[in-house]
Amino acid sequence: MASAVDARPARPAGAPLNAPADLLVLVLLAIPAALIGWQIASVWSWPVTWRVAWAALSTGLVLAAVLRPAVRELASAAAVASLYAVPVVGGIVRWHLQSAGTALIGDGALQTQLAGSFLLQGIDPYGADYAAAGLGRAPWSEPFPSPALHHLVTWPGQFLLPLPVQAAASAALGWWDERWFLLLAAVAIWILLRRLLPAIPGRLAAVALFLLPAHNLVAVLGDNDLPAVALILAALLAADRRRFIWMGALLGLAVATKQHALLAVPIVLAWASVKGAPRRVLGLAAAAGAAVTAALVLPFLIWNPSTFVQDTVTFLIGSGAQAYPINGMGLSAMLLEAGIIHGARDAFPFAVLEVGMAASVWIAAWRWLRRRRQLADVLTWCGIAFLLVLFISRYFHDTHLLLGGELIAAGVFARWRARPGAAEVGRLRSAA
Repeated sequence: MASAVDARPARPAGAPLNAPADLLVLVLLAIPAALIGWQIASVWSWPVTWRVAWAALSTGLVLAAVLRPAVRELASAAAVASLYAVPVVGGIVRWHLQSAGTALIGDGALQTQLAGSFLLQGIDPYGADYAAAGLGRAPWSEPFPSPALHHLVTWPGQFLLPLPVQAAASAALGWWDERWFLLLAAVAIWILLRRLLPAIPGRLAAVALFLLPAHNLVAVLGDNDLPAVALILAALLAADRRRFIWMGALLGLAVATKQHALLAVPIVLAWASVKGAPRRVLGLAAAAGAAVTAALVLPFLIWNPSTFVQDTVTFLIGSGAQAYPINGMGLSAMLLEAGIIHGARDAFPFAVLEVGMAASVWIAAWRWLRRRRQLADVLTWCGIAFLLVLFISRYFHDTHLLLGGELIAAGVFARWRARPGAAEVGRLRSAA
């Protein structure tokens, strides 16, 4: 017997609840992105004719997406590329073609690039002298000499993934800029989001992630969280397609690239469970992930154990003269300002607080995903995990705020287009 639900007019999954909504998001996010891009171009002395041409191109692409449904997909992607990638390319060109006393690249991206150069020369990137290699010329926002001058805090995947491209470009051109690889990671993220969330939800998620206000300001110096985000999304896609061993391997690679990618692992595993992965298969996936992480980390740990541990562990969570000083805009800075912590390098149990917060977020995400079963919510919970846990770490910077914010925005906007009650309707139809 057909249920009453079956008599309702069907609407395709992801169909618009409000037709102009996705276009409104594009327009509203494009405006601040364009203003920030214009300011970047002004500070870096782009000729006025270049700035006007770029602004006109970006405006035309946004208008094409709004007014021409037949080219909306292509025009939206091109608009994001113009607003996000063109300032990055401009920064690369200006740094390498116009000499300047300050390196027009962020310390994280430049350090990754230098780590690859050290490795190509047979030098251990951990404990290397980055100040002498040119890192001291990168622009700083901290009120102290950057600890990155003498410590490589990320795990090896960060510089191993771009190494083949870096080696080829250095051999062919004589120079390399890490932001080329970060732009490739951005393209991968766009494609992965469109595969994860087809149609309007995917477009909304991708636009929200890349045009979140101030993202292009970080990207122009080098948003080195992008490779880890791309790997997490690839693992999520594998879980959604029930490729669970691949999911585990990709998560292991993400953790070996950026340690705090570990915060997303239990959330992606929760989605794999929602997709029907048995416990035995999840165990095999976890083993695959651990094997991939070990394969990348162990060679450098064996190469120089004390230096590797000092750079990637003690420096980040320890105290004393060799610890990362408290700074930024998170809980640690508030406690320091309030006098609860007396010195920027004093000991404080931030790691214990982080573990407690991470466990709380993982439990909440598990319960939510088991009940709601919405793929977009996985992005939101990953963003929440990054935001809350990194906020109570020893340092919390604008890049951490952006990392959490962009994933939350992608998940929220993608869910905005989901049809209310769609899951319940599906269950009722199956029961009937």
